[in-house]
Amino acid sequence: MNDMSQEELLATIARLTEQMEALQSRVDGLEGHHDKVPQTDLVLIGAAVAAYFGHKAKVKAVRYGSQTRWAAATRGRVHDRSVPHSR
Repeated sequence: MNDMSQEELLATIARLTEQMEALQSRVDGLEGHHDKVPQTDLVLIGAAVAAYFGHKAKVKAVRYGSQTRWAAATRGRVHDRSVPHSR
């Protein structure tokens, strides 16, 4: 391990503290960012559903996924008990 002087350690701790505060302020700014979906996006989604199904659809609720799609797909593959047939 490096033999750092007391002043160098204090300077490193101060720099890391500043970086941590900057990152915390960025995280605080991002936390409430996904809570609001613009009304125009909801209208476009409703129009696309109406065009696909052939009738007007109402947007009743908006739910955010808690996991990414690849994580859910990977978990599904891990628990798949089917025997792969490779010939």
